[in-house]
Amino acid sequence: MGKLYIVGIGPGSIENMTLRAANAIEKSEIIIGYNKYLEMISQLIQGKEIFSTGMKGEIERCKKAIELSKSKIVSIVSTGD
Repeated sequence: MGKLYIVGIGPGSIENMTLRAANAIEKSEIIIGYNKYLEMISQLIQGKEIFSTGMKGEIERCKKAIELSKSKIVSIVSTGD
């Protein structure tokens, strides 16, 4: 059985991310997000499976997160803006 975390990574720097958000990312096998947001947290997601899209890929990312979280631990990340 999988799990899906919806993670707000904050305004852009890892120093401003909550501990809870960082822990969810650490526990996840797969990280999903917009290309630029994943670049912001690149040091936290090294070695993890990544699914990313460019702008206007929100629906595709959400569908993929739901699909993958049926059997894996997944985080879908956003800055929350």
